Amino acid sequence: MNGVEMTHAILPQAVLLPMWVKLSWAMVISAVVLRLTYRVKPTVWPAICVAVIMLLPIAGGVSGYLALAFQTPSLVWVAWAAVCWVGVVQRREVASAAPPQVAWFGVLLGWALVVDTLNYWPAFFHPQLYAMGFESMGLYAALALTAVTLFAAQVSQRWVLICVSVLAVYVIFRLPTGNVWDALLDPFVWIALHVQLWRRWRASAAG
Repeated sequence: MNGVEMTHAILPQAVLLPMWVKLSWAMVISAVVLRLTYRVKPTVWPAICVAVIMLLPIAGGVSGYLALAFQTPSLVWVAWAAVCWVGVVQRREVASAAPPQVAWFGVLLGWALVVDTLNYWPAFFHPQLYAMGFESMGLYAALALTAVTLFAAQVSQRWVLICVSVLAVYVIFRLPTGNVWDALLDPFVWIALHVQLWRRWRASAAG
């Protein structure tokens, strides 16, 4: 492959995948419902009902259809869902916006993966970015980029803990796909980061 030696990908254990699909989608969908309903009426019961229904065996098809259409949520999205639930339990407002540097990191990484998928790199440049995510080199690159971004953003300890937790879960379980970029980003997170940066630009332009 263009002179790049590919190592054997370490994939998540097959027994974990069905459980992860159901649990991850239940967490993120219930967190979305929580964010949409909690400000209207401070109750968690609608979100809890959604989570319980999605976890029931009879409703396994819901997560299955979501997985067929969108695969599995990234660990970052699941971490956001967990933070939303923890914030409600602790009765405090949860900041949904990422620091600008973190948002730019996610947006640029997503566009790089799009270019890599479509093979729109210049003829002399073939980084095989997505394939690198299965290698140890991809993990080292993700660690370095994350550390630089967090340092530049001067984020709180909570953000550092979230990022460390996401990467630790990936290293231990190789979820969700065995590729480190899938652990950091998915289409919904990518679009949300675009919306956040656009809102920030609109607010600065109006101000």
